[in-house]
Amino acid sequence: MDIKPSPDALKLTSLVTESAADPILIYDDHAALCMGIVDRSTAHLLGNEWDLPGVYVLLDPIEPDGGWGTYVGKAPAGLRSRLLSHLKNKDHWSRAVLICRDTTHGLNSAQIGWLEGRLYDFLKAADATSMHNGNRPSDETLPPYERTMLEACVIPISRTLRLLGYDASAPGDEPSVKAHQSKNFYGVTLKQLIDQGVVDPDSQLTSLNNAWPASGVVNKEGSVTVDGVEYPTPSAAASAVRGGAANGWEFWGVEGPLGPKPLSVLRSEFMESKSGVPSE
Repeated sequence: MDIKPSPDALKLTSLVTESAADPILIYDDHAALCMGIVDRSTAHLLGNEWDLPGVYVLLDPIEPDGGWGTYVGKAPAGLRSRLLSHLKNKDHWSRAVLICRDTTHGLNSAQIGWLEGRLYDFLKAADATSMHNGNRPSDETLPPYERTMLEACVIPISRTLRLLGYDASAPGDEPSVKAHQSKNFYGVTLKQLIDQGVVDPDSQLTSLNNAWPASGVVNKEGSVTVDGVEYPTPSAAASAVRGGAANGWEFWGVEGPLGPKPLSVLRSEFMESKSGVPSE
């Protein structure tokens, strides 16, 4: 049987040892990432080789309705020691994803801080998640070109989470039928974000998916123009680029002086401001 992967399929290399006590290692060559999958029950067995800088995601057990809690953190002094501290002060998580660069120099402090905030935004905008962070972490000192470089890390991290059963996708243009859905993203259109001043008409859009590079323009009516063709929604425009179904709220980022900001994040921030609920 000749099974052909999707054109935007991401090649991840997984290394699984015989011992369940050892973390599962997942490598992504494109973004030069190494990710370690660690169960809470064996986290205390992590070796000293994990005392290197990075970011991490703590994952709660998945609820019967499909929802799940998560916490994003940074570990500039070392992932191992940070995770061991969470065995004592956080009892909600059952699994952790440790994230570092598979390079000689690794991540510096500013890169770690920015990536921590980017992953927080990504997970907070997702359909099924509940954030345990008390507030949004961030480091805005990173220059734009480094932000663009680190943006490539989000896709392999999100697909690793999906591989583990944690769907971190943001809502699309259509209403969700998931029972756990409680974030009222639906009915929010790009036109509404324009009318409220969240997105400016004529804003430039950039694909956040390196497999499908593209650019577009936001029209004042809330449509998106790509290569001279106008599409009614962000997802319609993204689907045209991909040649198949796509979630435009995750696919497109609005260009700004510090790099592109995902539409899903702008929508999440808008809904939070409308609800009057402070950032978690």
